[in-house]
Amino acid sequence: MSTSSDFEYMRRERRRRERMRKKRIRAVLILVALIGVIVLICAAVSTCTKNNDEDTNLAANTPAETASVPTPSPAAVNTLNIPPASEENNLLQIIADSGQSKHCYLTFDDGPTENITPQILDVLRRYNVKATFFEVGSLIEANRDMARRVYEEGHLIANHSQGHNYEKLYASTETFMTEMQNCENSIRSVMNGEEPFLLMRFPGGSYNAGDHAAIKQECKTALKQNNFYYIDWNALNGDAEGKTKNASELLEYLKQTAEGYNNLIVLMHDASSKQATADALPSIIEYLAGEGYTFHRLDDIDYHAAPSTTAPVSVDNTDTDSSNSSASSADDNTYPTTTAATQSSAPEVPKTSQTPSTLAPVSTGTIVIQ
Repeated sequence: MSTSSDFEYMRRERRRRERMRKKRIRAVLILVALIGVIVLICAAVSTCTKNNDEDTNLAANTPAETASVPTPSPAAVNTLNIPPASEENNLLQIIADSGQSKHCYLTFDDGPTENITPQILDVLRRYNVKATFFEVGSLIEANRDMARRVYEEGHLIANHSQGHNYEKLYASTETFMTEMQNCENSIRSVMNGEEPFLLMRFPGGSYNAGDHAAIKQECKTALKQNNFYYIDWNALNGDAEGKTKNASELLEYLKQTAEGYNNLIVLMHDASSKQATADALPSIIEYLAGEGYTFHRLDDIDYHAAPSTTAPVSVDNTDTDSSNSSASSADDNTYPTTTAATQSSAPEVPKTSQTPSTLAPVSTGTIVIQ
């Protein structure tokens, strides 16, 4: 028979078990809370990491503010005021007579290509610079996605013949104009229905000397009759002249040929062998920006009919156009200079292309990007 001491023992035992049960519940609750906190911390860290990755990717695909150079982006291009091609179709002369100042037109011939064109586009996007690409029709068809990227990133696509074969192209004015029209059709095919600006560059240049000189002069008339502008250049980086140059040599060559010009039309190439041009492009852009130039497409001309003198200046220029072994030799032509009243610097006259051995040393200074 249970005594009072037995009842007291059982009561104390029940209390002990109750305390143990409560301790276990508290331990479980604490453990659950700790697990919840750990889960929340992990989720927060994961979210922060994802956001950082997205910010990094966005930054990688966004032009750096510190690298941006002066590059006006007008809502509409400024070619409406230039003379119609049926009256004057030499765009180099039109730019010389425009009255504008410190405009730079970067141009790239012989593309598009799968390896060099995208590198050049990446640099142009990083610096917020627009340029003009004189593309070969057959290469547009072979690299349609790349040609479309050139267009969609806001650059001007212009005509550089359908096949870039000198013998076929310059066989007659008829074969020449057929290639122009075929290339123009290739350009239209990547422009989403937009009408192209009818601008071409003669493979080898339009100058009146060397191989195919006579037929080139006849082709100028045919171009005018078909409302095409044409343009040569007055500065170049020398990536298709003489021995192969590295990036620093291309920059120095550009400095030599660009010296003293008010407005620049710079010849470069995005052919598949022109890796040095892609490598040199950032330093070329920074140098020209430091000299006070702004960058434009060739359909952006601030034209207000500056008068020009009638005194012609003899010119000699060369483009070996490395993608064609039968490129013409140096060609001669004449261009009137502009008056001192309308141009603040040297007249707009194509400069003689020099070989590296004849280039004088140029001192360089610190370039400050504005």
